[in-house]
Amino acid sequence: MLSISTDNAAQAKSAIAKVKNQRNVDIAFPLLSDANLETIEAYNARDPLNRRIARPMTYIIDEAGVIRWKFLDVRNGNRLKSDRIIAELKGL
Repeated sequence: MLSISTDNAAQAKSAIAKVKNQRNVDIAFPLLSDANLETIEAYNARDPLNRRIARPMTYIIDEAGVIRWKFLDVRNGNRLKSDRIIAELKGL
């Protein structure tokens, strides 16, 4: 599992620290920076209302690199619950 953000590396590090402090949760997966929006653009994930950021998306990609399931939303604040992602993984 990994996350891709439009934040630069310093902003991403700050966001991880904020989550840890506010929610007492460690993020145990890589948070990658895509400040130039290259990967975000390649996956058609730019937010249509704010082109500087990515819209919420979740991809399940198998070991061969095939997209097996995806979720994209146009609303910036809409995130999937972990139980939905786990159910999709179990269904593969």
